[in-house]
Formats: sequence, C-alpha cells, structure tokens
Amino acid sequence: MELSVVIPIYHTATNAVRSIPEVIPALQSKFNDFEIIFVIDNDGVPDEVKALFTLQDIYKQVKIYRLNKNHGQHFATLTGYYFAKGDHILSIDEDMTQYVTKICRNNDYMQHDIYYWHYNKNNMYNSVIRKILSILFKAAIHKLINFKKNSTFRVMTKELRDKMMLDKHIFWNIDVMIFNNTAHVGGCVLELSDINDHDSGYNYKTLANVAFEIAYEHNLIFMNLLFAVFPALAVHLVFQNMTVTAITYFVIVILITLFFTGVKKLTPSTGNKILAAIYVEKDRKSFKPVSE
Repeated sequence: MELSVVIPIYHTATNAVRSIPEVIPALQSKFNDFEIIFVIDNDGVPDEVKALFTLQDIYKQVKIYRLNKNHGQHFATLTGYYFAKGDHILSIDEDMTQYVTKICRNNDYMQHDIYYWHYNKNNMYNSVIRKILSILFKAAIHKLINFKKNSTFRVMTKELRDKMMLDKHIFWNIDVMIFNNTAHVGGCVLELSDINDHDSGYNYKTLANVAFEIAYEHNLIFMNLLFAVFPALAVHLVFQNMTVTAITYFVIVILITLFFTGVKKLTPSTGNKILAAIYVEKDRKSFKPVSE
C-alpha cells in the first residue's frame, strides 16, 4: 500500500465528514492504493462522531478504530500509525482534513524519513491569551530544550514508524519520538486560510500537559533538576541552612530520577500499549506487536 492517512478523533468529526468526499478522489488521482484511518479517542462515540461510520460504509478506504478511553491526541495518532499499512503514513488533525490533498502536489516527502507541513499557529488563534501562551511555549520548548520545528501535519516512512513502536516512553509525544529516531527531517510552509482555535479540541490544560510531556520526554534529568528546586526552596525557608537545602535538593533529584527510570523500564513498548488500549477485542487479537 502506498499511503495511509491517520486522523485522530475526539469529540467531533464534522470537518472530516465534510472533507472526505473531496479528499478521496484527490488521493485516487495519485495513489493506486491508500487508506484513511480514523481513531476515536473516547470511551464512547459522541453523536458528532457517528457520521464517520457512514463514511466507512460508503468508502472502502475508510477504516475506524476506537480506544477504550481518552488517551490523548498523540496516543490516538500512534494507534493509527500502528495499524497503518502504507509505505508512507500521513497524520493530520481532524479540523485540517481538507489539507490532506497537499500530499498530492509533489513527491518531496519521499526524500525524508519525516516531512512536516509547517504553518503559523498564531494566525489560527482568536484568543489573545492563547496566542501569548503559544509564543511563550515556543520560546521555552524550542530554545530551552532545542526542540526542532514541527507540526501536527506530517508524513513518515513505515520504517521510522516501526522504530517508534519499539520505544518505551513515560509520555507518548510523537515529535519527541520522531526526533529521537531520525535526523532526516524535511518540510515546507503551509498557508492556512480557514482554520481557527474554535476548531481545536485543545484547551489550556491540555496544552500545558503537552508542554510538560515534551520537556520530560526530551530531557528527564533537566526537568528533575528544575522541579527539585521548589521543594528545596521550601526546605530552605524552614531550616535556613544552605547545606541542608543542597543535600535535600540532590536527594530529591536522585529520587525523582530513579522513580521515572523505573516507571519507564516497566512501561510496555508503544506497540504493546496500543494493543491494550484498543476497544474491540477482535482487533486486539488480530494484530501482533511489531517486536514479535
């Protein structure tokens, strides 16, 4: 199979239902064999999502998987990656489904392990507060931990996907996993004309969690050194002793590091974690982990 398209779904599929009838003919003009995988990241199926099953009845290329609870957008996307059969695997947010056709414009993505369509998210935000938080997020993540430029519109090779499925992670962040496994990264600029933050399923809490997970996955020691400052300061306020404060600080860093190292060691591989999260029992049994 030439291409798999992965689209995670949480509370709505409105954009996907509207766009798929145009996306499929466009993909047919370039690819002889492709699939579009929707992953419902919810412990139920909201009414706004049920229309996806109509698409599945109409188009043979449409496949739907469902997780047993809300695991988050990145994990839902990874689930789609796991079941994807294409030589290249494209993933995109539900609110950007209409942009899937951009992959038909040229073959530049074939020269890289991972290829991003970059877009300026600040132009998407109606909220001034969200725009400011986005700028601060980029400054902290991209400068502080040297996180490479990325977006949620990406296409990767199945070889890179296979490597990612064998990884163990405390938090599953796709771009951290990508950059840990390859340096062959490409991309181009994508102009967005009709997307805004009202179409996004991300709230401030979710965005804060994503930032936290990225930082922790990228540099565990640095984050432990950072967070240990707060309890160490509390100890200093109580004892007013620099020696006690310093000892407390390093003990906390060591304990936190040992804790997360142990958690990561006991964590299943990404592939096995996905199998455990699939809602339908027969789907779980019909696919073997990549590591086998």
